[in-house]
Amino acid sequence: MTRRHLLGLSIVLATILGAACATTPVRTAPFRARPDSVEPGDLRGPFSGRVVDSSGGAPIAGALVYASWSFETGAALPSPAGFEDFTGSTDADGNYRIPRLADAKVPAGARLVDFTLVVYKRGYVAYRSDRRFADLGPRMDFAQRQNQVALERWRDDYSHARHLRYIGGGPAVAALTSWEAEEAIAELSGTKRGPGELVPNMGNGPYLVAAQLLREADIKAQTRYDGAFETGPLGDEPDTAAYSSQHFKALGRPETFDVAVRLWRMTAGDAQERYEELAQSLPGVTRTDEIASRSLRAAEGDIRGVAFLDGPRGLVVLLTCGQGQCASEDDAVALAHKIDDRIEQLWPLKGAP
Repeated sequence: MTRRHLLGLSIVLATILGAACATTPVRTAPFRARPDSVEPGDLRGPFSGRVVDSSGGAPIAGALVYASWSFETGAALPSPAGFEDFTGSTDADGNYRIPRLADAKVPAGARLVDFTLVVYKRGYVAYRSDRRFADLGPRMDFAQRQNQVALERWRDDYSHARHLRYIGGGPAVAALTSWEAEEAIAELSGTKRGPGELVPNMGNGPYLVAAQLLREADIKAQTRYDGAFETGPLGDEPDTAAYSSQHFKALGRPETFDVAVRLWRMTAGDAQERYEELAQSLPGVTRTDEIASRSLRAAEGDIRGVAFLDGPRGLVVLLTCGQGQCASEDDAVALAHKIDDRIEQLWPLKGAP
């Protein structure tokens, strides 16, 4: 019998024995203490790990880390006795840490029977410590400490309805996945939107995201780039209702071939303030006012930037493009004009020609 089979058998036996013993306050964990260990972990924690992009191994910062502990009472007929949870996020290096569950948080007379970890980042398939998304089968590679989480990029052919069933609940998770609920409703009703169409409305006007504003074909048509891109959100900060990003990473090329789009959606006053912050903080700024309400050009080393303010819609956009992709400032400006045109198409203002 192989070591892997022995590990699986030991975990199963430990789980059964732990459940059968009514006097045990903590059930034996069905996961390992470390990836390189056969020792069972501790449901109480603490937990630690690192979250990376499965395609390139880059750390993912700002991902939601949601942990929950479940309790039950009774022996022959056990019944749920509540839960405790923890909400955090990954740091700049993709690391997460979950503190040990305090004994004071265990309900009187109850025993700890389960622990679940959910890692969520918009633009990626979520991660659960107990099962896989691909086939919803049990996950056997989770570890209490030094756990490795490789998030897969989201694909247009994946189902949001299935994804939500897989992720599960929790207040923090529900808040971040509310946009997916609208997508799931569209799928189930047969009105799913195609690429580039509007995502659900939130507040006044369409809920635009950076991924809608620029496409690979737009970049290639302007720069004559003949390579391939890997796309997804940037790792600088998590996507919210007020901010989103899209990174076009040139495969097999240096970073000077990359393009990035950042979008802020705010009130008119806040958008004005955000634009001024960019104007003051970006290097090599030249105010040109050639796009939308106001615009500027910026440059530092091999990176060119264009930012503009759309006052009526409360939008601020920052495009950055490496010199390998945008040979001149005019290339970056042309891409920014494409973004402005796309906004006009997606969010036409009443009374506008």
